[in-house]
Amino acid sequence: MGPQLVETDSRSRVVLPGHANMRFIVRENDDGSILLEPARVVSEAQFEYDNSPELQALLARAASAPKSSTRRRRA
Repeated sequence: MGPQLVETDSRSRVVLPGHANMRFIVRENDDGSILLEPARVVSEAQFEYDNSPELQALLARAASAPKSSTRRRRA
């Protein structure tokens, strides 16, 4: 796709054809150009999991461990 002209509205909004319902990190460069980087929002727990091979291995072992089948007695 070649260059396209887009125009902001009175509320500083712009339509990006082909990019509906997306989030972006916006950076304005010294030369005035604007960089839009596609972004995703993740929880702290997901971020920790994604960045910790040890945690991934621990949770994988826990998920594959045999389940206990002991019954609880009612009092």
